[in-house]
Amino acid sequence: MTATALDRLLAKTTPGPNGCIIFTGSTIEGYGQIFVDGRRELVHRVAHLLLVGEVPEGLKVTHSCHQEDTACPGGKTCLHRRCINPAHLAVADQATASRGGRSRSGRNAAKTHCPQGHPYDAENTSRSKDGARNCRTCHRERARTWKAQARQRAVSREVELRETFAALYAAQQGFVTGVVLAEVRDRNFALAEDLTADAFIRAWKAWPACRATTDAQRKAWLRTIARHTVIDYYRVKRNTAETATDPTAWQYANQPVEQEGGCFSVRSGRHLTPA
Repeated sequence: MTATALDRLLAKTTPGPNGCIIFTGSTIEGYGQIFVDGRRELVHRVAHLLLVGEVPEGLKVTHSCHQEDTACPGGKTCLHRRCINPAHLAVADQATASRGGRSRSGRNAAKTHCPQGHPYDAENTSRSKDGARNCRTCHRERARTWKAQARQRAVSREVELRETFAALYAAQQGFVTGVVLAEVRDRNFALAEDLTADAFIRAWKAWPACRATTDAQRKAWLRTIARHTVIDYYRVKRNTAETATDPTAWQYANQPVEQEGGCFSVRSGRHLTPA
């Protein structure tokens, strides 16, 4: 940067209150801006660099005149943002600058306790990814509250499921018995009662996922479960009967599957040779 930048900077100034030197050129977010070496720079940083000295890396230039003027509300209309008086310029890190400001972030940074009165000390403070402070005590209390509410909702849900299923059982027991009785062989009433109980056990296990809302939908849902219960009963009975009538079914149960010259069928005991 050359003296030309300083000349251009001073050419756009006017005296302000309390000794401020106000930049009258273009602004961004209330801060004056100027092009230096083809780059857009904030005028108070340029003024500090030309009139005071280099700004250390990681630090920012602040306006002491703004901190002293308690009547100034801050924000984009704040005249102190455009002040380039070197006596009013100071460098500070982001945390210090925020604590001294009167913006929302500045007011929050100046707080020493959370809204519930817990201290913002090293042990009780955590920071989110955006740098915001969080109270560990409040976080733990919220977590306990959420868990208690979740347990209460789970209990209420369980009670609701039991009550609605009890009403469903009372209303549809006869219907399910009729469906089962129509499917069983020889009109076996004792078997139909057992399979009806099995069907309702299956229905209870599937009840939390049931989306049927009308009486017709629930009947169709129960009819499907009842029919599958009967089908599964006869399938298991048939497979059991086939195994029991095969005299060699268990003779080779403990034999190795692989044998010299081929394989044995564990179920029938027959010797299987490769084709």
